[in-house]
Amino acid sequence: MECKRGFVLGFVLVLILSLTILFGCLLRVPGSVLRYTNRYAREVQTVYDAESAIIANLSGFPDGFFAGLPPVSAEAVGPWGRICAPLQAGGHSIPENIQHPLPANTLHPASSNTVPTLCAYYGSRYSRLRFDDWYTAMAQYRANLRESITMANGFHAMSGNRRIFQLDSAIALHVSDGDLTLDFDTHAPSAAFLVDGSVSVKGRASFDTLRIYAEGEVTLGGEVSVEHLEVYSGASLEVRSSFAFSGLLYARDIVTIRDRARAGFPSVAVSLGSGGGRVALMNHAAFSGVLAAPGGIVELDDPDSLFGAAYPGAVHDSAHALLPAFFEGEGVVFRRAARL
Repeated sequence: MECKRGFVLGFVLVLILSLTILFGCLLRVPGSVLRYTNRYAREVQTVYDAESAIIANLSGFPDGFFAGLPPVSAEAVGPWGRICAPLQAGGHSIPENIQHPLPANTLHPASSNTVPTLCAYYGSRYSRLRFDDWYTAMAQYRANLRESITMANGFHAMSGNRRIFQLDSAIALHVSDGDLTLDFDTHAPSAAFLVDGSVSVKGRASFDTLRIYAEGEVTLGGEVSVEHLEVYSGASLEVRSSFAFSGLLYARDIVTIRDRARAGFPSVAVSLGSGGGRVALMNHAAFSGVLAAPGGIVELDDPDSLFGAAYPGAVHDSAHALLPAFFEGEGVVFRRAARL
């Protein structure tokens, strides 16, 4: 028995000695490591504060309701909304050379802002709206789209039919008394067109942003990709071939999406005019978002080609059924972006 007691006592003494040595080593951690660790912890808290401020705003709380959270700013980005909060820790901006533990699904676009910000892009949770709600909201959106094009930097007018074979810089153009054809294979950062006639897009171009307001028919084809697309047609609208995009399509007549066309999330296609509308998704095309023909019909040759919802029709995937932010409803964030 005494032998066992001696073993336990020795074990306890060795354990105490080991812990003492361990804590002594921790106390001698270099000051630079401690400073970096403390700064990293402050920056993590800063990101959480910015995220909390955005969530509070989307939940309906006024700016400044929760003490300690940064102020937010909100604006419309086409059919979607954007809320931004500054990334500031104790009144100091987060250094650009530090890696931040930002949430998943976060982009890091370059920006000239002096104060880094965390931005959230959102839409409204899908719900079945009345015809009048659709008509009023889309009429206002159409007016806003036209205004955003005419107010773009460098906006100018040219008359007669126009065909653009090369475009490597931003452009904002009014084509009066004529049609417009885009047929090139370069990258364009931003393009906005107000056209009195019809519009045809083909070739192998890529756009960061493409906005089209046309009184006539609009045809989008070729091996073209658009990160942010907004199109209004006063007649019919067709998307075909290998055209790939994410954004909003709106026509007063038929909207047809066919062949190998791809619409990424979030996207919305609306057919809404004075009569019954029609939206058709066919021939191996895929659409991630909402197809809407209030007062009309939505045609799907393959129900599995729609990831989202059809109105009238069923909800195929609630996670991808998102309405534009200008509709009243619960705000749902689909993308975050850190502007450093």
